[in-house]
Amino acid sequence: MKKNDIVIVLFLLGDILFHKNVSAQYFPNYDIELLKGTVPYIMPWVGGLNNPEFSAADLNDDGILDLVIFDKTGKRLLTFTNSGTNNTIDYHYAPKFEKNFPKMDSWCLLLDFNCDNIEDIFTHTTLGTKVFKGFYNSDNELCFTLYSKLLKFEGFTGPLNILITSVDIPAFIDVDNDSDIDILTFEQGGGWIDYFQNQSQELGFGCDSFKYELIDQCWGLMFEPASQEAKWLNQVCPFRLEGLAPIKYDELENLRGGGIRHSGSTVLAFDNDGDGDKEIILGDISYSDLVYLTNGGSINSALLTSQDTAFPSYSVPADIDYFPAAFYLDLDNDGAKDLIASPNTENGQTDVACSWYYKNIGTNTNGTFIYQTDSFLISDMVDVGSGAAPVFVDLNNDSLIDMLITNRSSYGTNSAVTYLQNVGVDTLPKYKLITKNWLNLSSLNLKGLYPAFGDIDNDGKKEMILGNLNGTLLYYENIGGGNQVPDDFILSNPSYFTIDVGGFSTPLIVDVNADSLLDLVVGEDNGSLNFFRNMGTATAPNYSTIQTSFGNVIVQQNGSVVGFSVPCFVKLDNASTWTLLVGCEGGNVFQYDNIESNIAGTFNLVDSSFADIQVGSFSTPSAMDINNDGIPEITIGNYRGGVTIFDTSSVHNYNSVNDIYNEWVLELFPNPATDIVRLIANNEISKVELFDAIGRKIIAITVKDSFEVQLNTSQLIPALYIIRLTGANGNCAIKFIKN
Repeated sequence: MKKNDIVIVLFLLGDILFHKNVSAQYFPNYDIELLKGTVPYIMPWVGGLNNPEFSAADLNDDGILDLVIFDKTGKRLLTFTNSGTNNTIDYHYAPKFEKNFPKMDSWCLLLDFNCDNIEDIFTHTTLGTKVFKGFYNSDNELCFTLYSKLLKFEGFTGPLNILITSVDIPAFIDVDNDSDIDILTFEQGGGWIDYFQNQSQELGFGCDSFKYELIDQCWGLMFEPASQEAKWLNQVCPFRLEGLAPIKYDELENLRGGGIRHSGSTVLAFDNDGDGDKEIILGDISYSDLVYLTNGGSINSALLTSQDTAFPSYSVPADIDYFPAAFYLDLDNDGAKDLIASPNTENGQTDVACSWYYKNIGTNTNGTFIYQTDSFLISDMVDVGSGAAPVFVDLNNDSLIDMLITNRSSYGTNSAVTYLQNVGVDTLPKYKLITKNWLNLSSLNLKGLYPAFGDIDNDGKKEMILGNLNGTLLYYENIGGGNQVPDDFILSNPSYFTIDVGGFSTPLIVDVNADSLLDLVVGEDNGSLNFFRNMGTATAPNYSTIQTSFGNVIVQQNGSVVGFSVPCFVKLDNASTWTLLVGCEGGNVFQYDNIESNIAGTFNLVDSSFADIQVGSFSTPSAMDINNDGIPEITIGNYRGGVTIFDTSSVHNYNSVNDIYNEWVLELFPNPATDIVRLIANNEISKVELFDAIGRKIIAITVKDSFEVQLNTSQLIPALYIIRLTGANGNCAIKFIKN
């Protein structure tokens, strides 16, 4: 088989191999199937959306614009590749690109500012906007480097910040059609639109510089009043009054016909009638509608002359709580840019119907936008509203682990619990949506429901203790249950042991101290844990004594005075002792050990970011072995209303090297590996790359026409890895596990 009898031995050194002090690494598993009826969800475990902001960008340099979503809830970025099928929405979740983006806050818009046909990032920073320049790395992945820390303009006294708040979304667009990026944004009084012209081209710098001047403080001569949705058109601009000194914002009241305009507006600008000037769509913090304004002026002298205050009134008007934002991109690969709108506030009620898609049945110079759905992509994933919290439990007692997903609220109303039944087999779970209101728990009129299960009276059936945002616990007796008999719960005590932890009680039933009695551990909104040791018997529990600050656990992040702790006890990797995982408001999962013999002491903080898991804010972990492999899976909910399942067994389409070609035939052994892994190919190998399971490249070696590779894996941490080979017949990838 071998053309050359060469064996390449790679010794893998470096700190990256020792980045975690854990015996196994957990990675997202997006392959577990979820059915709605008989139809599978396309991307069930992506994690939900609440306040998505949409941009088009070519993530993999294939000439097709993909999709980037920044959700300001939890500051979470999601990337989707586009197969580019004509007249088809054809996106596939591709988280491998997310690692290449910088951390961002409040809003994020991608566009090409420097004319290199690579999308760049404009995002919020304190007092304004910072810009990251896009480039492609050696793997043809879109990456970014900081280009401008803060956009400024030339004022009378020198450079001044272009002040854009965290709640506004400005328009970055070439207003004057000279190929550099200008800015339209509301001035700080909130009523008039400032036009910052980029004079980079005029000054001879080309399109890759930012040379801003504020050339118009009343662009379009439109004023946005505080008390009504309709805008005032063709207004006299107070900043242009001849012979007067600049007018202070608090002196504009009489000119404006009302009080000072509060801040909070979104601006989308585009040429929708082919005349070169820009129309705009506005969203306002006080209203649920979008307003479309037609520009009847010119490129150099904008004049907004007409408006549609319930846009698009010719279709289904957007109705997005009280602060909508609109985005303009081709979503269905037909060449015409569509519109999509979402809520721009994290405190609204539109947390499920939060991506309103309008197909453009016209052209880019004569757009007509027709409503398609209010749940673009969301209908393809688990999204239970705001504050998803998954809990594993076998509800029908068939030895297959089901899943309940509760929420804090949905559409601003009370909590409900979604029931996903496991209809797979013991080694391969598959879930089916049974109901979104299990036990009709929404009728309790409570928020933040959080269930815990355990046989606390030793009758062979599990009972349920239900936490909630009030901080109390409700006790449910199981009147069903038993072998192959579904559980059936009824409320028995609405104030269980009169427990009240203050707010957001998240109970867990677990024998913490190994005395064969089930105890209660309850999280709360301040980020600590409460321990209720069972002082009763196996048949008559007693949870009347509370130990606050249990283990001195505190999971507050980033200077917050709250933490919203969610406890999860799990025995990782068949260990005999407990590991405590705690979710929190900030989104990290804290890991503790040294628990059983240290009940009254301080637990050992192993990691403040378990397995580097980042799903978004308000993380809620739950653990159970759902595939009978002896290692518990960990499911984590987030505030966007979605959940993600993590395991140790494979990359599940999460790697950056998923390009396997049929021309290659590979033999890899042993697998799992200990100290050495050997790989034989039927094609000549010219390059060998080793990746970890989240796509981080550990090593890349160029070799010379070999058919065989031998890797020294003795210094790798136990985890899943991917080897990518490059040769004359393209690329191929193969996975192996290091024990």
